[in-house]
Amino acid sequence: MSTKPSPPWWDAITTTTNTKLTDGLVLIHNYSTQGRPPEEVLMIERAAGYGAAAVFFGMGRNDRTPTAQAFVYDDSLNDEAFANIHKKLWSWGGVPLVYRRTRGLLQLFRCAHGHDFVGPNGELICRPAKTLDTAIKISAEPWWDAERLRNGTLWDDPQVCDEFLSSQKSAHKALVEAVKRISDELNAEGILPRHLRRKLLILSLLIAYLEQRGVFIDGYFSRFLPNAEHFFEVLGDGTALVRLLDDLENRFNGHVFSLAEDDRDRLRSSRQLPRFARLIEGREDANGQLSLWELYSFRDLPVELISHIYQLFVKDEDSSIYTPPFLVTLVVEEALSWDRLDRLEATREIILDPACGSGVFLVEAYKRLVLHWRSKNDWKKPNVSTLKALLKKIYGIDLEAGAVELAAFSLCLALCDALEPEEIRVQVKLFPVMIGTTLHNSCFFEAKEKRLITPPVGIILGNPPFVSKLSTPGAQRSYDRYLLAHGLLPDKQLAYLFLHEAMELLCPGGLLGMLQQYNFIYNKNSLSFRKNFLERWDVREVLDFVSIRGLFKKGKADTKIVVVLAEAHQAPSNRTILHATFRRSGRAEAAQGFDIDYYDLHWMSRQLVLSSDTVWRANLLGGGRVHSFIERLKKYRTLGEFASEQNWDYGEGFIEAKPTSVSTAALNKLRPAEHITGRTLLPTRALTSKGIDMNKLEIADAQLFKSAYTPKRYQAPMVVVHQQCDLNHDYIDEGYLTYKNQIVGFCAPSSDRVAAQNVADYLSENKRALQLFTAGTSVKLFTQHATTLSAADVVSLPYPPSLNLELSANEKILVDDGVDYYRDLIRLGDNSRALTQANTKALADYALVLEKQIRGVYNDIPLRALPAQHWPGIICQPFTFGDGVIDWGGVDELKERLEQLLQEQQRSLRVTRICRLYSGHFIFLLKPNRLRYWLRSVALRDSDEILADLRAQGL
Repeated sequence: MSTKPSPPWWDAITTTTNTKLTDGLVLIHNYSTQGRPPEEVLMIERAAGYGAAAVFFGMGRNDRTPTAQAFVYDDSLNDEAFANIHKKLWSWGGVPLVYRRTRGLLQLFRCAHGHDFVGPNGELICRPAKTLDTAIKISAEPWWDAERLRNGTLWDDPQVCDEFLSSQKSAHKALVEAVKRISDELNAEGILPRHLRRKLLILSLLIAYLEQRGVFIDGYFSRFLPNAEHFFEVLGDGTALVRLLDDLENRFNGHVFSLAEDDRDRLRSSRQLPRFARLIEGREDANGQLSLWELYSFRDLPVELISHIYQLFVKDEDSSIYTPPFLVTLVVEEALSWDRLDRLEATREIILDPACGSGVFLVEAYKRLVLHWRSKNDWKKPNVSTLKALLKKIYGIDLEAGAVELAAFSLCLALCDALEPEEIRVQVKLFPVMIGTTLHNSCFFEAKEKRLITPPVGIILGNPPFVSKLSTPGAQRSYDRYLLAHGLLPDKQLAYLFLHEAMELLCPGGLLGMLQQYNFIYNKNSLSFRKNFLERWDVREVLDFVSIRGLFKKGKADTKIVVVLAEAHQAPSNRTILHATFRRSGRAEAAQGFDIDYYDLHWMSRQLVLSSDTVWRANLLGGGRVHSFIERLKKYRTLGEFASEQNWDYGEGFIEAKPTSVSTAALNKLRPAEHITGRTLLPTRALTSKGIDMNKLEIADAQLFKSAYTPKRYQAPMVVVHQQCDLNHDYIDEGYLTYKNQIVGFCAPSSDRVAAQNVADYLSENKRALQLFTAGTSVKLFTQHATTLSAADVVSLPYPPSLNLELSANEKILVDDGVDYYRDLIRLGDNSRALTQANTKALADYALVLEKQIRGVYNDIPLRALPAQHWPGIICQPFTFGDGVIDWGGVDELKERLEQLLQEQQRSLRVTRICRLYSGHFIFLLKPNRLRYWLRSVALRDSDEILADLRAQGL
């Protein structure tokens, strides 16, 4: 007997019956805060403020607080009103999607992409990105599917991400670019001194925010300029502008609106302000586009956006790197747990950013303090005195005076954000004076020496400068102290010095969450510093963002970072350290958040981390078994050691000198090399996977050289290897062939032809295993370059006397998956083959490996795979010990029963979207339908953990 199909999930927002809600859908009407996570309560409040009927939450990162995927609306708003709501949500950028349920239609709008609400003539219009006719069809398109929203697999589809997420077209990016264009034009025309232009730009954003929030009463601006209705009318008149800023400073205090007397005089006499005002307001667009102030809803723009605008004005772009807000949020959530915030409240400890820049970490920490206070006080809104008291827990230091000034702006905005307009309107001296009290314009090291921070420091957060220079006398003195106590600091890296001094500033048991460059864990030169740091302090977590491109951009560089979380006490002997390897994803590239799954979480014993330098890279490639494989191969002699034993000439090729790029003194040291110039040249493009393409050989035309080496370096017999992750190579039996420094040559005497040929044959026969080895040991691959190796990586290849790596069957699986999938997963993320959908063959191969591993221990009752079940974005692969049939009705009944078991059982593993569930003699594995979750190497990891689970259950 067939059952009546369940109504679609969107019908729940308009029904008055007790219909069971789809998992993840939370109605706002009659919402109870009792027992709910603070972040969820805050999101429901925000949605209610925007007039939504419900919020659709997806699974949170690592099974923590759910993440809002969409706001859902009914048809109570007409198209014009809803277009205005859409504009506000786009400006805010807090959820990527908005659904609107109208009669017979379900509309979908984008909020993390280009603006869809602007008509051809600049008017606001209601224009959905997608529409579903609910009366005629149920679409198979993924964005209508509640399950994919809930489990997050919607964003596993690169096409969906491209269509609905775009960091380049978001409101925040568009506004920053617009302000940059204005700033560049102001600079080019020399309108006002640079520092004054900067301050007026920032103040314009602040006043626009207050104006749009309704803080100013009608007629306020006409006090300063007759008939003025808006701020920008006042901005064009210097005398009126100075009076306005004086009034705002008297009203709000905090030196936020104050100007130096000479700047006040400049404004009063300036004839450039009308031009400044017109540029800022954006009324001169000849294409009929909305003006800057009409396109954005400034009251809805997040406070932290101002810190991005700060990046337009920094003096030292090499050391000052803008930290993306979604990364800041992740770090602050990791560091400021609710238990940690309870401790801060009890001990009166403060939060410090020692390189605060524009205050993005401080603002996020302050917002979390406010949320914590509300959760402890029945969700009341804090009054002004409470907000000011919480603000006194926030401290920052920065060498750049403009950054400290902007941090004060940002924190004042955050304070306003927690108040209603009526409260702001009636306040006098709302802003406390922070500069010189809680915010200091100083070198961090000097501030520490002078004890400028007097309260106990319980939390240190931030992003220190990544430079290899001691830029202040305080930094030099700090380095001298470090040198005396611990020895050399690698590369004189200033970020390491911040890390070292910050830990010593924390009170006992305090917590640090600080960004570091990738070299903290991936550079061999940092080994002594890292080991010393790990031995002294309790490192809890290392969050690894090496795989994510474009997270930081400094000029043409793509800075790769990790985040260190450590407590200020000696680590317990049983400490396990979490290494979380975040992957490239559509959400990350659109600055919407990070996705991480169980297979990205690597728990390592502290002893292992202290003893092994390769464990970090091995985790990028799959984890523990890959680490064991690499460590085993490292025990063999290297190819370089073999060549040295044979007295071969080996190493990279010549480096050409460009006379225009060197000094006169250096030019005098350069020498010609007749054994290179005019001789046959092997370019790297000629060294292919099939060997040397003779049609691509060239003639070396270089005249001067930084390093030329001797003719022996280019004389056959020799083996040449490209310094690239695929290790393309070839054997040259006779002749003479030059090559540049992207190629490593192993040149043998003619009497060693056989030995040289053996090297080439060994490289060919073991090429894939060696590719995985270099991926796990390279000093350059993935961190400095996407595919490039160093000469040291090639020279360090294992070369056993037997010329046989003796790979086991399981190691061959690791090699195949590492080379075919993991390397590209690190580099390409969503665009890699590992993120395509798993097919029937992949599932069968996965099951065979897992069955074999389990049978090796439990062979009396063999494990057997049962037919897999497929749900939107998810695959359920059942296994049974012995004969077994799942007789739970249809697929829907099976799914419902599994959900019941998940709630009943304590031993099930459930992290983000992955579940391992035991029921009688059945094992159920529920994972996303992407190939990375069903690789054979993943089956090895799953089997290891299933065996551990079974042993823990006494089986």
